[in-house]
Amino acid sequence: MPDPVLYTQAMTVAAVVSALCVLATGWTRSPATAERINLACIAGLGLGLIAGYRVIHVRCAWPPINGLDRYLTIVLPLIFSIELVAYWPRLPPWGVWCLRIALAVTSSRILLHGSIYLGGPRSVWTTAATYQLLLLSSLTLAVVWWFMTSLSRRSPGISILVALSLSTQTAAITVMLAGYVTGGAAALPLTAALIGVSLAASLLRAPALSEGAVGIGVMGLFGLLFVGRFFGGLSTAQALTIFVAPLLCWVSEIPLIRTRQPWQRAVLRLGLVAVPLIVILVLSKRSFDRDTRPLLGVVRTQVEVINS
Repeated sequence: MPDPVLYTQAMTVAAVVSALCVLATGWTRSPATAERINLACIAGLGLGLIAGYRVIHVRCAWPPINGLDRYLTIVLPLIFSIELVAYWPRLPPWGVWCLRIALAVTSSRILLHGSIYLGGPRSVWTTAATYQLLLLSSLTLAVVWWFMTSLSRRSPGISILVALSLSTQTAAITVMLAGYVTGGAAALPLTAALIGVSLAASLLRAPALSEGAVGIGVMGLFGLLFVGRFFGGLSTAQALTIFVAPLLCWVSEIPLIRTRQPWQRAVLRLGLVAVPLIVILVLSKRSFDRDTRPLLGVVRTQVEVINS
């Protein structure tokens, strides 16, 4: 059963560790440069995730045996490695995007490896349907990744990371309500780490938002929703809505709105992103109360009878 106290502790630890890692760049004698803060954001997200997962006792099998194991042991390390390599001076921007697109193309296949969805005698899909799914999921991930990264370059601000954290938190709750408690819990440290990095970067008045942090947020959100969709009870509509919701931040780039104060545009961004996420949460809770809660009541009654 979900443990709210344990989850709160994990999120607190993840946020504090992430924030302290970023703030440490401002405690040195030399001024904190944009590159150093961006690298600190990536490191902070990584350390925050490790700390949060240790609190909630998320354990990964190696070799991985399910989609969540592959997400934690393969996909996350790959995205962190790519975003760290992106700061290598000899690697051109197009080279960075080649690595990102390569991960976008292969991540779905990695997460589905060994499952009933891929080719084989027990496969539930045809070969054509499998390739169609892999193509569409890769294209969706690449498009959202590119747009969110472009927005962070065009109009930097912590509201982008906060918007991603809102979607990640919604994913956590929705996946739990769909019956995959462990998968939902895995999203909580990422939510808190994104918030911790955002607040710390704002305190340091970072001159630019870390593209690496945005990429990790997008890839992390995609992986969690993908696992929740194909290994939990999440619907395609729920997963897509949660994943594309942060794109509503682009509304703030309309010329009439772009002239507003930065804080006003940030509030508008988060307000627009929150609307579809709230709708998803309300509908998910209603579905849970209708379909799952009565079953839990029956199970609880049977356990009480057995114990008595």
